[in-house]
Formats: sequence, C-alpha cells, structure tokens
Amino acid sequence: MKNKPVLALMLIVALSISLVSRVQSVKASSKTITVPDDYPTIESAITNANDGDIIFVKKGVYVENPVVNKSISLVGEDRASTVIDVTAGLKVEKDNVTISGFTIYDGWQGITVSANYSKISNNKITNTQYGIVLLSSQNCTITENLLQSIGLSAAIQLSYSNNNLIKNNYIESCTEGIQLRAGSSNNMIVENVIADCQYVAVRLLAEYSPPKWYNPNGNTIMRNNISNSGCGTTVYGSSNNIISNNNYVNNTIQFSANEDYYLTLGGSRSINTISHNYWSDYNGTDANGDGIGDTSYIIDENNKDQYPLIKPVAIPELPDGAGKNGAGDAEPFPTWLFVAVSVVFVAVIAVGLLLVHFKKQKSKVE
Repeated sequence: MKNKPVLALMLIVALSISLVSRVQSVKASSKTITVPDDYPTIESAITNANDGDIIFVKKGVYVENPVVNKSISLVGEDRASTVIDVTAGLKVEKDNVTISGFTIYDGWQGITVSANYSKISNNKITNTQYGIVLLSSQNCTITENLLQSIGLSAAIQLSYSNNNLIKNNYIESCTEGIQLRAGSSNNMIVENVIADCQYVAVRLLAEYSPPKWYNPNGNTIMRNNISNSGCGTTVYGSSNNIISNNNYVNNTIQFSANEDYYLTLGGSRSINTISHNYWSDYNGTDANGDGIGDTSYIIDENNKDQYPLIKPVAIPELPDGAGKNGAGDAEPFPTWLFVAVSVVFVAVIAVGLLLVHFKKQKSKVE
C-alpha cells in the first residue's frame, strides 16, 4: 500500500515518455517543401509531397493551375507578392487542406474545393469569373480573404455544401457576393464586408432537380456589412435561416423574397427569422431609447423585421491586410511542440515528486 504513490508517479513518467516519442514520430513524418528551392513549381512540389507536409511558396509569379490532391498546407510567403496566374484555377480535391497567402487572378475560377475540412484564408482573388467555390464540401472555413471584380458569378459560392464557416471576408465590386444554393444548409456567414455588388450581396437559392427541390435551409447570416449593391439579400425557397444583426446600407433593394414562380412549381413559402438588423432606409422612431424601432421594418406582406435597429451594428473591422505577412494558418507555435513541452513539464514534475518521496522514505529508515 505504501508504494502506491511511487507506482502512480512511475506510471506518469512512463506515459509522458511514450507521448513525447509519439509526438516526435508524427512530426518526423511531415516535412516542409520550399518552392522554388526544392521544386520549381507548385505542381511538382505537390507531386512529391505526402499527407501532412507544408509547401511553402516564396514570392514570385507562378503560371500554373495546381490541383491539391493530398492533405497538405499550401502557404504563400506574402499574399501581395506570391501570385498564381491561373486559367482553370486552383483546385482542392482532398480533405484537410489549407490554402493561405496567395494572390490568384485572371482565371476562369479562383479556388474550387470539392473536399471536406479545408481552410481557405488570407488570399486575394481578383479578375476571375468565379471566386471561391465549394462543391459538396462540408466543415470548411473561408476566412480573411479579399475578393474583387469577380465577373460571372458569386465571389463565394456554395453548392450542396453544409456546415461551413464564411467569416471576415472582404468582397467588393463583384457580380454577386455570397451565394448559398442547391441545398447548402447549416452554414455560418458572419462578419463579412460585402459592397458594390452588381446584383445581390447574399443570395439563398433553391434549385430543382427532378423530382425534388434542393433547398438551402438553416443558415445563419449575422453581423455582416452589406452595402451599395443591387439587392442586399434575396431568399428563394430557403427556410429556417437566421438573418440578424446585419447592416443593410444603401442597397437599391434591401431585401427580396419574391417567390411567386417557386410557389407555382409546388414550393412552400419561405419562413425565416429576420430580426435586429439595421436598415438605412428605416424611418421609424425609438420613443423609449432602447435602440430598437417602435414599428417593424416592412419587407413585403410576408416578411418583416419586427425589431429593426436604430443605429448600425458595431462590427469588428477586418484585420489589416488580413494576415499580410503571408503566414496564414501556419502555426507560429505549432500544436505538436506545445503538446511536447507540456508532456515534458509533467514528466519533470513527476520525477521531482519521486525524488522527494524517496528522500522522505530514506529519512524514515535512518
């Protein structure tokens, strides 16, 4: 019974040593490949990479259309000067991929993802026909990207894609801003700036593929700045969405839910929560000074914001340059190193306790 503390401490030490060995083994199995030092092109670096590797791309212009078919991190040295001049675009076809720190321009598509758990952050996409497209992709994050002058479709478009996060992106002067279509559900659109879109800033669009409709339901659109666009938000065959705490400023049409044609095809009228938004054309009063208008903001006979805000929502400004150092999602203090240090710390404490215990036992014997 007296040896129980000793056995417990010895077990802690053994487990710590085992964990450190395992962490070191995982780290040793991945590597960093540098373009153009190790390989002249991004495509050749991907060909020679393994799952878990980091491909670090130095400043320069790379005329190619990379296809990422391995679970890697593709990181540009500096967003402004690490440029991929594409025609077909950059494609992600494998789960657990990170793309960060690039300027992509002049192609048909910017970045197309058909995989899960991808991270697309701190990129600039300009003068392409499509911006960032998710196709049947789940649990991805699209954050801190700058999208400008996307000419044919939306800057960010989701089709058949669920449970994704779109946050802190800056979208301007595009045909459309963010589009959720074809059954894309349970996505979060949060704290984006969307300005000067020709048609629609945020579009929720059902699509019909016989014999059924695919409806984008259950999405959250919250704390976005939506301004100076043809239409702020349109809803077509899309229900159970939360549209709240957004700023709708000087859009030609602030909000549209014209579903007449959809209803003639057998669809049901959309029912959504539209609440606590700021509308620049709201003319109501606030007699008690609680910041909420005394009368509803009327969208149409079926839709209204019952609690319109008197003042714009204070939304955090986007990071200056959205990570202009090009580090993107690369870890300044890697998780594996943090775990290793923590385990070693625990082991040192355990050894210290063992020494104290043995010293006490020795004193008792003497």
